[in-house]
Amino acid sequence: MNILNSIPRLGIYSIIIFTPLAMASVQGWAITVIHLITLIGVTAFLLEKSLSGDWTWAKTPLNKPFLPLMGLGLISSIYSVHRPISFRAIILLINYLSIFYLIIYSFNSRTHLRQLVYLIVGLGSFLAAFGIIKWMGINPFPWWNYQNVEYETYRVSSTFFNSDNFAAYIEMTLPVVLGIFLTGLREKKLVMLAGLTFVMFFALILSYSRGGWIASFFGMCFMGGVLLIKRHFSLKKLIPPLLGGILVILIVILSSTSVTKRLGTLAQKGNLPNFRGRVIVWSGIINMIQDHPLFGTGPGTFATIFTQYQPPGTAVRYFKAHNDYLQFISEIGITLIPIMIWMMVAFYRKGFKKLKNPSRLVKGTSIGAMSGITAILIHSIADFPLHIPANAILFTILAAIVVGPLPKSDHKKVIDHT
Repeated sequence: MNILNSIPRLGIYSIIIFTPLAMASVQGWAITVIHLITLIGVTAFLLEKSLSGDWTWAKTPLNKPFLPLMGLGLISSIYSVHRPISFRAIILLINYLSIFYLIIYSFNSRTHLRQLVYLIVGLGSFLAAFGIIKWMGINPFPWWNYQNVEYETYRVSSTFFNSDNFAAYIEMTLPVVLGIFLTGLREKKLVMLAGLTFVMFFALILSYSRGGWIASFFGMCFMGGVLLIKRHFSLKKLIPPLLGGILVILIVILSSTSVTKRLGTLAQKGNLPNFRGRVIVWSGIINMIQDHPLFGTGPGTFATIFTQYQPPGTAVRYFKAHNDYLQFISEIGITLIPIMIWMMVAFYRKGFKKLKNPSRLVKGTSIGAMSGITAILIHSIADFPLHIPANAILFTILAAIVVGPLPKSDHKKVIDHT
């Protein structure tokens, strides 16, 4: 029974480590590995439940909106313009939901929660440090050397193929590190966390990701605002590094010549997917939604169908909408809009409720995960981070940390029979 309980956790650990290292898991072979690991974890979980006879369903505020989400996805797949592609997309969605519930059921103690958060932070720190080393021209691992990417020489991308997707991963991890400051660590560990925070900040800035900068700024502003409103937080521990981080980002962005040039590409013409070009493309997506309003074109079919709607004169073919919300709606239908709003409201309501808990571990991990989720929700307005499996899985894990039941204490009560 103990072995069966451990297999889902080991599977989650493996997925967390594997997905960013496998070029963000955007390739088919990597997604297949994710499916296999998740299948092993789910099989062990169901076998353990069968042997114990405990089929209690964990209550989370996302259980109810998940049902219409899956129903709408299945109906959209039936009416899809390309059913095989939609079938693969639905399987991936089921995989994400399986990971969500494996987190809910398998990481239900304080020790397991700490281990999960520390792994996320450790991996994010490695990715940031390796990205900086690679940016300096030192790369002992040839399989992470992407010579065919033109911006690889001046933008930190670490093990990711795309620097913007790497920035999205860091913008979710960085608030988790800051949230750990609230969990009550000793001075030596706090110093180490401060160092890790600096490395992540530095890597984020060197990614030259405009979306990553803006999203991280709003994510940290969200965290700072919550800390100021909630009096029961220990503000002295986190407010200085938080404000310092925001100040560093602003100073670097406003003073650096190379960063200023990067910001100038917002309106640049050419082959780059600049902001002006994205707005033009979004008008084509609106037309696509108007032609398929109820059930969309089918999950995962955007790249196949958008060639019919891409506005004339665009220099490149758009395989992604560069707006996760528009892409999801165009593929699944406008009925997805109230479901997304429902999930967001349920998520933040549960998160703010957890922030009232007296446990520093619960408060610290919850505010860190909420801030990371907030950051990538902002980033998704003008990019496609949630269509990258490594980012989508981290997003799923952070969501499960926030909405999951309170972790159980690791200390067993000793009953005195004398």
